[in-house]
Amino acid sequence: MTRRPTLSVLLLLGAAAQAMAAPVDYQLTPTHSFVHFEWPHAGLSTLRGRFDKVAGRVTLDRAARSGHGEVQIRLDSVNTGRPALDAALRQALGAEGEASARYTIDRLRFEGDRPAAAQGRLAWRERELAIELRAERFNCYRNPLLRREVCGGDFTADLEPAALGLALDPSFGLGRPIRLRVQVEAIRQEAGE
Repeated sequence: MTRRPTLSVLLLLGAAAQAMAAPVDYQLTPTHSFVHFEWPHAGLSTLRGRFDKVAGRVTLDRAARSGHGEVQIRLDSVNTGRPALDAALRQALGAEGEASARYTIDRLRFEGDRPAAAQGRLAWRERELAIELRAERFNCYRNPLLRREVCGGDFTADLEPAALGLALDPSFGLGRPIRLRVQVEAIRQEAGE
């Protein structure tokens, strides 16, 4: 004899499906999220640096294959390991006090069930530049220490210094383009967080 599913079981399954399909908020972790950059140096090598202070939130809706968010980058946290260049970059970026740049993610483009690119706008100092960050990798897993889902990935884009309004002393020998490598990890937030 076969049993028919009861109404309560069907309602429970429907509620579980809705919970899985709902948009989920994630907060970037400051110890695992950075904006790195690579800049050709005099045709010889690649200068590398990063912004050490990055914060933000992202909302993912995997069922709808969509998402949005915002990332704040503290400009005074630029770090190349070369104090003279760091000072010149802070000046060129207008990094007085706690000035920051903001990357607004207007749309996540998905391939399958994973984001393939973040499309948005980088804004600071009355400038706004459309940027698509391409995903090199993306994954989510349940972190055993936090007992929550953590998602993250590496995203890249190439930018022209002039489009960013960066004009540095030619003696630094920095060419173009600048490659951004955005490393993010974010912790799932529960309702009300």
